[in-house]
Amino acid sequence: MSVHLEQEVADFSERRLRLATAITDYADWLDRQHGIDVERTLRLADTASSLRQDKLVVAFVAEFSRGKTELINALFFADHGQRLLPSDAGRTTMCPTELFASADEVPSLCLLPIESRRRSESLARLKHMSIEWCRVLLDPADPRQLQESLKKLTETKAMAAADAIELGLWDSEDPGERHQLRADGTVEVPAWRYAMVNYPHPLLQAGLTILDTPGLNALGAEPELTLSVIPNAHAVMYLLATDTGVTRSDLEIWQKHVHRHANYHVAVLNKIDMLWDELKSDSEVQATIERQAEETARVLKLPRSRVFAVSAQKALVATIRGDAALRVRSGIESLEYLLAHQVIPARRDMLYHAVSREVVSLLDESRVDMSARLKRSSDELIQLSQLSGKNRELIEQTRATLQQEKDSYDATAEQFRVTRKMVQKQGDHLLSHLSDDTLSVICKAGREVMESSLTTRGLTSGIRQLSGQMVERLQYATQLADNILDALDQAYTRFHRQHNLPKMQVPRLDLGAYRNRLQALTRETEAFCKDPANLMLEKRFMIRRFYAGLAEESRKAFNLARVEAERWLRIALDPIMTRIREHKQYLDTRLASLQRILENMGTLHSRMAQIKQEIGELRNEKLELGRIAAQLAA
Repeated sequence: MSVHLEQEVADFSERRLRLATAITDYADWLDRQHGIDVERTLRLADTASSLRQDKLVVAFVAEFSRGKTELINALFFADHGQRLLPSDAGRTTMCPTELFASADEVPSLCLLPIESRRRSESLARLKHMSIEWCRVLLDPADPRQLQESLKKLTETKAMAAADAIELGLWDSEDPGERHQLRADGTVEVPAWRYAMVNYPHPLLQAGLTILDTPGLNALGAEPELTLSVIPNAHAVMYLLATDTGVTRSDLEIWQKHVHRHANYHVAVLNKIDMLWDELKSDSEVQATIERQAEETARVLKLPRSRVFAVSAQKALVATIRGDAALRVRSGIESLEYLLAHQVIPARRDMLYHAVSREVVSLLDESRVDMSARLKRSSDELIQLSQLSGKNRELIEQTRATLQQEKDSYDATAEQFRVTRKMVQKQGDHLLSHLSDDTLSVICKAGREVMESSLTTRGLTSGIRQLSGQMVERLQYATQLADNILDALDQAYTRFHRQHNLPKMQVPRLDLGAYRNRLQALTRETEAFCKDPANLMLEKRFMIRRFYAGLAEESRKAFNLARVEAERWLRIALDPIMTRIREHKQYLDTRLASLQRILENMGTLHSRMAQIKQEIGELRNEKLELGRIAAQLAA
């Protein structure tokens, strides 16, 4: 493993945790202030927790026997002095394998039996149902035990042909599949549907998650992989064989499952050692490899800079043996550089942008509030200084003027209470269009349309209905939010003009990302149904699984939109309510202070001393806020 790659992952992890700590410090700072709303603190706690749990996901995708697993071994696990993951000749990765590190559980290999394909739950939900998984404990200190345990990833089993057809694992009508039928009426199928490896490797502990996938064009491939897992990966490594170039099946996988799905993808021409020829000069060999790389870039419509030529096997051998020259020749260092200097920084920038959007607005509000509190205290101190040595009549006039100001403020606050009730009513109406009940009705209707005709046409109709109704609800919710925003803006402007409260700007509710996601899922369905291989599809299992995957992803997008709307409503109302309470407390405190001074002129100087102390404390809090802001910006 490259020192640069290890360092970049470690630095990313450290900065991510440092950012989470700064957000936690900010939440603690808010807790020390008066009138802070619990919802705001919870928002920050959720953001900090998400940061700490964030993973950098790198997926490895290819046709069978392209060397994905060997490349994973070479890139990340060569320091073990042996292959961590089984990588023999032929088809070895029988099920999707996810590698990560969790300090909450002991090192283990968790395997989901292939029979779970009968269940209606998505893979995402099944991950949280531990009873459904077979668990094998791993001993990181015992290389032999580790290696033997991980061989289970390659296990197969005999299954009755009828059961294999039911589970979408064998097609009796496909001439290429018929030879697999044994004399006893069984066929060989993968033993496991999905695997999760919790292993305490430094890179995994730092937040890296690796996904090794079987051939996505194979019969039985999980629709969820291409509908959610691969699109959510931060980088996809697509492997091809240097000696064959881009085959028809390679191009099919690339076009259907990678090119239009992945956020960031590169092509890796593996096995360049097959082109090493002792009868050719190094320059001739390199020229041959370069031609293959350029042709690959042309066929896949990628920039040449996104195509890498490597020998995973030689890279692994070189690292284990400490052969620096062989390691350079293997080409692995260019791929490590890509991960270290492009993939990781891109994820870091994306993460920081998301955090900034969530936290910086709150921080700006706190700065405005802190400045306003300092000004109020300073103004009161100046006023009391001017009253020192004055008669009771002048102090009474000051108190009466302040009472008028408070009465006017209370009247404005009462007006806002009417606005608030209206907003809350409209907010409840908005959320009702994004509720679980609404979602259940939409999903049920779409499923009934699909199941009435278990063909690709039925699937298309079902998902169009599902997506169309969801998009319609999101658009209506956005319209309602705009109406709420107009009402709040008028109320905020009134407070600003009449009582000089800081002008607040509430962001517009934007559900566009979720609407786009739903529309993208619709396009995926249409692409699936237009695929010549599926035009006359009567494989009920695959249709059901595809629809289940689409419905699950649609449900996720819809639920996230509802959470976003709920959060927006709190953002819209909470800050002004906090400021209303704080300003009322301020006016009440000043009135009470003047009343005490009227009753006992000796309290004037003690009140001035109290305000001076408050100003000092506020300045210290402001300095602390500046320190936190600097941490967030670092």
